[in-house]
Amino acid sequence: MKIESKKGSNFSSFFVSFGLPFIKKKFNFRAALYNSPDTWVSGYSSRTEQGKYVLFHDYDSLELRDVLSELKALQKFFCLSDYFVFELDRKNSFHAVCLDTFSLAEAYKIQKATSSDLAFIHSIKNLRTKEWILRFGNKGDRAAPNFKTRIASMYDLNIKSTAHAEFLRKLNVPIKKTGKWDKCKTLSLIKYNTANRTGD
Repeated sequence: MKIESKKGSNFSSFFVSFGLPFIKKKFNFRAALYNSPDTWVSGYSSRTEQGKYVLFHDYDSLELRDVLSELKALQKFFCLSDYFVFELDRKNSFHAVCLDTFSLAEAYKIQKATSSDLAFIHSIKNLRTKEWILRFGNKGDRAAPNFKTRIASMYDLNIKSTAHAEFLRKLNVPIKKTGKWDKCKTLSLIKYNTANRTGD
């Protein structure tokens, strides 16, 4: 019989090999256990008090120019107002927020038209609370997302979220109070574990 075990920073594994001479067979058994991430971070929800949704996008492995190009195309195709882009402290990772509000079905349709992270797009199906979540605080040793730029739009047709606007202003995001706004004042801030939520 042969037994081996290994332990890494985020996994444990073991290997067992044994033979049964009377049936002339040898059996190998290998297993590995991986530790789920266990970091609690602060995030905010895309859902408004009135059950509408602002647009959150989470981009990974895309150059900034490609993200900006896509967001401008989305603005034109869906007649969206300004986008606000945040840079993460990981190469080619960005968040984008548009304050226009939509029904869940409409927001999901727009999400699926993006190059956003697939797990993030479809997380709405898996979260019991039915919301998209973006991180605004630190994540372990990683810094909070940093506001990068505003993509101005010629469109100002949809009702926008007042609560989300006020929150982003506290993060030093320049938001102009033009167009139509809802009367919601409360925004859900969430402490979530990276083992079971998305929103990098």
